[in-house]
Amino acid sequence: MHDRIEQQAAEWALRHPLGRVEQAQLDDWLAQDARHDGALLRAMAGLSAIEDALVAPTAYEPVRTPTRRWLLGGGIGLAAAAASVVLAWPRLTAQHVTTGRGEIRRLPLADGSVATINSDSDLRIMLAEDRRTIDLTRGQAWFQVAKDRTRPFIVDAGIAQVRAVGTAFSVVRGKDGVQVAVTEGTVAVWPSESSGLMTILEAGQFANFKTAGGAPTIGSAPGAIERALAWRNGEVALENDSLAEAVASFNRYNQRQLVLADPSLAQEKLVGLFRLDKPENFAAMLGQSLDLDVVVTPEEIRLARKKSAGR
Repeated sequence: MHDRIEQQAAEWALRHPLGRVEQAQLDDWLAQDARHDGALLRAMAGLSAIEDALVAPTAYEPVRTPTRRWLLGGGIGLAAAAASVVLAWPRLTAQHVTTGRGEIRRLPLADGSVATINSDSDLRIMLAEDRRTIDLTRGQAWFQVAKDRTRPFIVDAGIAQVRAVGTAFSVVRGKDGVQVAVTEGTVAVWPSESSGLMTILEAGQFANFKTAGGAPTIGSAPGAIERALAWRNGEVALENDSLAEAVASFNRYNQRQLVLADPSLAQEKLVGLFRLDKPENFAAMLGQSLDLDVVVTPEEIRLARKKSAGR
């Protein structure tokens, strides 16, 4: 029973800040058992310890990957941190931000952080005295987080959660899952519906979440991460990427769509740096380098291999 209470407390702590309905549910949970108050305090203290691990690793100590049981551990340091936790969480007003096709927005936040938001994205920004929360419901954003150890920066991407203090990272939420990629500093990531491991990612690392509650796939690919973020400058960087992948990138940003009329073109490999808002220039380059027929209409740019003279 005690372990179950501690686990429930951890789940409530990780969900903070709460909306009106969730706050009422938490109040009911706290009223059910006198032990719940203390368990929640310990959980919040554990999160404070995670902030210390994220922002202050020494050159002699490897960054740890704590489990939720470590997060809920006792001790004098955590007890002191628990004494400063206040259960009266503030009600927040959310700033709703959306971007349309082709729109890339650089949004300075009131705390000094900057969110660079990709095309066709939707998010809510909530800044409070004790934490900063982003609810990413669709699309992608890259966050350059202002350091503030008293206000952790949290991104809720549905099946995955990201927690940082002062760092830079990208979060993509799409049909195939969620990807977190770190470009500076360290962040903690974990599945939203799991009591499993909380993983710490360093600069150049990524985590892919495919299913609710499932453990992420972790990897290191600093070069690929930087290329994938070329959209921040209005560019697409290709490094042996397929033409099908390049077309999908261009089509995300432009009303005039690239169309591969010849399916055999899909796996052609490309290298180069191109302007995302210039699909006509990209198509012209393909016409020359791959000897293609390029037909441009107001709605689309069709690409096909040239037919031989004898056909």
